[in-house]
Amino acid sequence: MRICAVMKYPPIQGGVSAHCYWMARSLAERGHQVDVVTNADEVEDDYRIQLDESDFRQLEATFPNGGAVRVISTGRWERARACIPTANPFATKLAALATEEIRLHGADLVFSAYLEPYGLSAHLAASWTGVPHVVQHAGSDRTRLLDHPELGQAYREVLRRADLVVGDRNLTGLGIPLNRIAPIPRASLPPEFTPDGPVADLSALVARLSDAPWVRNTAPLDPGVATIGVYGKLGITKGSYDLIEALARLRRRGMRFNFVVMSGGTERRRFLTAVDELGLADVTWTLPFLPHWRVPEILRACTAVCGLERDFPVEVHRPGLPMELLSSGTCAVLSAEVVRTQPYWPELRDNARVVEDPRDIDGLAAVLAEVIENPVAAVEFGRQSAKRIPLADNDELGASYESMFDAVIHGRPLQPAADAVLPLLRKNMPQTMAILNGRVEQLLHRATPISAQDFATLIAESVDEDTHLDHPLDTVREIIRFEQHRLWLAVDTDHAAVHPAFTRSAGARRDPDFGRLRPTRSALLRIAEFTLAMDSLTTRGDYVHGDPWLCAFHKHPSLKGRIFRLTPATRDLLDLCDGARTVDELIDLAARTHGAAPAAVRERLRQFAIDHVVQLC
Repeated sequence: MRICAVMKYPPIQGGVSAHCYWMARSLAERGHQVDVVTNADEVEDDYRIQLDESDFRQLEATFPNGGAVRVISTGRWERARACIPTANPFATKLAALATEEIRLHGADLVFSAYLEPYGLSAHLAASWTGVPHVVQHAGSDRTRLLDHPELGQAYREVLRRADLVVGDRNLTGLGIPLNRIAPIPRASLPPEFTPDGPVADLSALVARLSDAPWVRNTAPLDPGVATIGVYGKLGITKGSYDLIEALARLRRRGMRFNFVVMSGGTERRRFLTAVDELGLADVTWTLPFLPHWRVPEILRACTAVCGLERDFPVEVHRPGLPMELLSSGTCAVLSAEVVRTQPYWPELRDNARVVEDPRDIDGLAAVLAEVIENPVAAVEFGRQSAKRIPLADNDELGASYESMFDAVIHGRPLQPAADAVLPLLRKNMPQTMAILNGRVEQLLHRATPISAQDFATLIAESVDEDTHLDHPLDTVREIIRFEQHRLWLAVDTDHAAVHPAFTRSAGARRDPDFGRLRPTRSALLRIAEFTLAMDSLTTRGDYVHGDPWLCAFHKHPSLKGRIFRLTPATRDLLDLCDGARTVDELIDLAARTHGAAPAAVRERLRQFAIDHVVQLC
């Protein structure tokens, strides 16, 4: 088959780009032609992989069975063709190039990975040419971008209209049938990721890359001490600053080590400043992003490599780093949060050095000290761990996509059609399902077809004094009412309905004085009061009556909404956020009505604005 793939690709850094590269190559190895349409050559320097001439030749490939990977990249945007307001029209360029490639070569299918701009561009190309579209989302586009008030509607249209969505089954909440959602193929790595491959000479590598702006220390590494490594993007939630704080603490205790950072991103300058302030500059070696087929050589040169994400803001997130470390035979120092994202996390806990919370600097330092004091044991631990974690090989990756694409091209469902209502109820109304004990399924059988929310209303109406229950009727009704609100967070199946969180305005005029801004409450916020203690219900399944519980249900366009408890004073504050009063006026009202501290009210409103609970105009 011939596939037009609109997606991230090297020299773009990151897990999505790496996955796309190996997917294209594995399909070509199976005899398919893959035309990659990308804007990778326009990636900014902060996220650009450093490629040499031999690396550039790896971007395309041909195989004896006729399979091939071709790369068609957008060019640098010419100032002479600029438009006002200034923007690089990635989506338009990619859609145009993809349409050309589909028509020139008779592509059977267009595939896209990541919604912006690739999913949108591929959707346009598919609609113009009539070929089917398979879209795969990642983590940040599925959550952060889908939640953007000016972007989300476009992404929902792309997902709903795609012939197949590769990703999150919870997207049934958007009205996408289960038989049009396929799971992302399981982690697979190419043969380069092995404990027995070549080992990079880090001192020589640093010397060769000495002209790169990110490379500062060009002295040889100390071969007689442990080398601690980290690679990928830097940031607070990546645990980058926790790591250097722990290393600085160990150095002050007299421990010697090398610290190698293969990274990039907008945090680089701040990170280097922190390294200098902590007295680590002379034992820190920085490398630019390198292509992922060279990453295993770097990993094997390290005694241990760290992956310390904590409080990572992307819920749908499964970093590939743990599997890359283990398959290379490198001792992995991982946060418990990273471990729990992995499909084999129970086994992974025994095959990595696990830090419960990297913010516990003493705990992190203790784990690192074990590696630094006994590097031989750490290396052997890594090699043994590589033998115990199951991984899909690259051929399995190609076979998975081949099966999906072939089914879409020939109009075959990947699985039998199934009603999404019951899975949505089981996930979002579990206590209701348990209390009614089989009656929900019977009622659904009689009511089908029906939407999840309409059916939840029908459930609530069906429970009365004649219903045999093991709990008081009032308790059951409170549970159903709470879980109806929770279901509302996870469902947005009316394609024609438009429910913006905030009223659109003619412009984005904002007063620089925070106190003079006027908060408006989100239309996607519901507040309800319950007689049950909802923390007991949601965490332990206990039905405990007590003081009234005020709950806010904040719906997100990504359907990853949240529930949080309110005080009466905070409820009154939100009720007053109607755009008629300034922040200063609300602070004054809260102080007079509830005795609230002005600084606390100001900070609460600021956080509500960050969380899109209110909009400031």
